Amino acid sequence: MPEWRFPLNPVAASRPRVSRHGAYYTGPYKKFREECIEVVPFVLGDYFDPYECPLRVDAEFFVKRPKTTKLDMPRADIDNFLKAVFDVLNKKLWIDDTIIRSVYATKQWAAEGEDGYFIIGVDNAVS
Repeated sequence: MPEWRFPLNPVAASRPRVSRHGAYYTGPYKKFREECIEVVPFVLGDYFDPYECPLRVDAEFFVKRPKTTKLDMPRADIDNFLKAVFDVLNKKLWIDDTIIRSVYATKQWAAEGEDGYFIIGVDNAVS
């Protein structure tokens, strides 16, 4: 199963703000999306062709640990981490996230002092 490590701290997708001028994102999720514009092509390479077949996706989220926390794992819902990553990888790793048939996902803190990152593995769902 091919996999890629993205050196970006995972951020849970937030709801877009809506105004009479359209929908837009704010805060950490907006920053995450902007960082992905630069990092994703670098990780995938210049000549990567997005997958077009049905896929099985493995996603591992390693969230940067805050200086102090009593939590055993990151608080954000795992489906919101998935939504954020699936949206930014559309038309880059796969043509659209509608081709994803199954998902296995985990979330945890990154090692102490380590920056956050996420790993995405894909495999043909038909094989």
